[in-house]
Amino acid sequence: MPPVSIVVQTAEHQQQHEIDSKTTGEQLKLMVLKEMGLSQVPLYGLQFEDSKGYLTFVKMHKKVLAHDLKKNAQLSFSFTAQFFPESVNEELNHPTIQRLFWLQIRAAIVADEIYCPPELCVLFAGLALQAMHGDSTPDKVIIPDKELPKRVLDQHGFSLEQWSERILTAWKLQAALPKEQAVMDYLNVAQDLEMYGVTYFEVTNKKGTKLWLGVHNLGMDVYEYSNKVTPRLGFPWVEIRNIRFDNKKFTIKMVAKDAPSFKFYAPRFQINKRILALCVGNHKFYLSRREAQRAGRGFQEDRVAIETKIKRVKEQLLAIRGDLEKVKDKSKATQEDLMYEKQHTNGMDKFATMKRAQAGDLKRRVMEFNDLVDSEA
Repeated sequence: MPPVSIVVQTAEHQQQHEIDSKTTGEQLKLMVLKEMGLSQVPLYGLQFEDSKGYLTFVKMHKKVLAHDLKKNAQLSFSFTAQFFPESVNEELNHPTIQRLFWLQIRAAIVADEIYCPPELCVLFAGLALQAMHGDSTPDKVIIPDKELPKRVLDQHGFSLEQWSERILTAWKLQAALPKEQAVMDYLNVAQDLEMYGVTYFEVTNKKGTKLWLGVHNLGMDVYEYSNKVTPRLGFPWVEIRNIRFDNKKFTIKMVAKDAPSFKFYAPRFQINKRILALCVGNHKFYLSRREAQRAGRGFQEDRVAIETKIKRVKEQLLAIRGDLEKVKDKSKATQEDLMYEKQHTNGMDKFATMKRAQAGDLKRRVMEFNDLVDSEA
């Protein structure tokens, strides 16, 4: 078989490579990394759209051309994060990967794939411009609909010129901040967003109730179908003993002997294959992180500097929020807006809501999942 030309898209550049019938996923990934001057980047994988139109990742041990690829089309892959760091400071230790990961997270926030409150969206826009251009200058043109989610633009009565002024103000707040630090400041705040690092799958329980299963670096959560922000039930990795699937049915056996198995159903078995791969990979990273913590190999952070930054960010967000509230059309609030506002009014952040979802008897949580009906979800 002659070599096949493929395209690999990173967050910044496009690469061209040639592979043959023997090229594995691992070999292709090494080609991509070599062109960027990198070696190993375990969190990243090669994503592609399969013949049914679903996004999935190349298996590293498998021949690339043996995957369920689209026929008679240019073979295209994306070099993108498959797994997400618990701490960006600890796990993203190369400037190139820091930037690529930031671009991926930023794109997801602007596209509203990761929910972000309006005031933080504006602050992020300022940080993003600092990360891309450095300090603001009069000749820089700001295009609001490239910096903010459409939801935020639609909910507030500002003209594009007025939005540009507010983004510019947020940009000026970052004056003298190095580009690389702007990237990391952005990510350090973004990693605490409720939808950061969660991969969602539409599933049903035995009653046929539509739900979202969210797989992430600390475990898996169940969300009501109308609300991806607040988990209804949570299952941390330490509670899970074994996972497997049979066609469309996915079964999770718990460590607790008295707890029934947690079972759900996906629309097609290929989705269960992806869920399994994500669970196995995330669990592996979870164990290696805990081992590093026990061995004292964790990143030592300057707590005073962190607390100072947190205080500064809170003050900036308060000022931006006050400005936006004056022109906010509350009738255009989304379900995510309402749930986020409710949580934060009650003093609940991402980790508090996660802990609440994991609280209580494990057996009760599994049975509650089994008994959920559409009126509740």
